[in-house]
Amino acid sequence: MKLPIARSRMLCYNNVGSGQAALTTFGGNEMDTAKLRHTFSARIRKLREGKMNQGEFADSVGISRGAMSYYEQESRTPDIGVLRAICEKYKVSADYLLGLMADENHAVSDVCEHTGLSPQAVKKLNIIARLAGTEYRSHEHLMDEFDEDFIAALGLSAFTSVTELLNILLENDDGLSLLVLLGAIILGADTAMENGQEPRIMIKSASKNFQIAMPIESLTSALWVNIQEHAHDLKKKYQADNELGEAQQSD
Repeated sequence: MKLPIARSRMLCYNNVGSGQAALTTFGGNEMDTAKLRHTFSARIRKLREGKMNQGEFADSVGISRGAMSYYEQESRTPDIGVLRAICEKYKVSADYLLGLMADENHAVSDVCEHTGLSPQAVKKLNIIARLAGTEYRSHEHLMDEFDEDFIAALGLSAFTSVTELLNILLENDDGLSLLVLLGAIILGADTAMENGQEPRIMIKSASKNFQIAMPIESLTSALWVNIQEHAHDLKKKYQADNELGEAQQSD
């Protein structure tokens, strides 16, 4: 059986002072031991919570209950034998336990890495996409289709157009402009005025040393007008694209 051990990065432990261990990659980048211990602790707790207590979890992977207590208290760094035991028993990746993956599901983690979305957002979008492709017959049918995701699917059943809406917003400049304006409302924005220039709005950006500036009139009393105009333009383009697609299909 192929073990779900770390896929891409080999790890080694070096003994340092006070009996502690510093974790490094073969690429030479040192990882903070405290951060590693915190991540490992949080993720083994997530594996067992609601299913078994700490001692039962320790017994299930063949390590002492005292050692498991140390791991969850973030006072001991896991060795490779402990990692292998947990990976084998619970079919998770060592990458996930060590914080090298955002989620225990490889597909979810890959989407997170490539898009910057959170695991929660990716999972919700996945359920919404599955809902959009499911013909509703009854709650029993939905339960069969979604199994452990049934409750989440029920809660998201009113939002099946979200995936289509996101595609429209991200594929069109008007859609991106609309998202920027919404970002000013949700994420916040600062007012800036330099050397007698007209005041501007500086919208929060996730990119370092990069700022988004807009004339202040765009984000004051006319804010919702701007949003409505962008949404209206986007709606017209969407309707035109649909009509073109239908015409092409009829031909």
